[in-house]
Amino acid sequence: MRIDFQQERKKQQKRFLVLRDVSMGIIVLGAGLFFLGRSWMNLDFNQRYPPDQLDNLFGIVCLLYGGWRVYRGYQQTRSSSIFSHDEQE
Repeated sequence: MRIDFQQERKKQQKRFLVLRDVSMGIIVLGAGLFFLGRSWMNLDFNQRYPPDQLDNLFGIVCLLYGGWRVYRGYQQTRSSSIFSHDEQE
């Protein structure tokens, strides 16, 4: 019974880690898209601080990091399903 509880707790922790990775990845991807597309938006913020090359560089870095976080979450779902399949055998 204790082993079942520990296995269920590990599954819940993995689900939480996957959810955290994917949700943070999506947020960072959104920030990257914002910084890359800021020059095409009509914002009051752009009047005070006009977009420059640093915004584009930061947007690209955010896209890369956010994509990596989403990919890592996806890989964890695949490895956890493979891992749970191995436990059943």
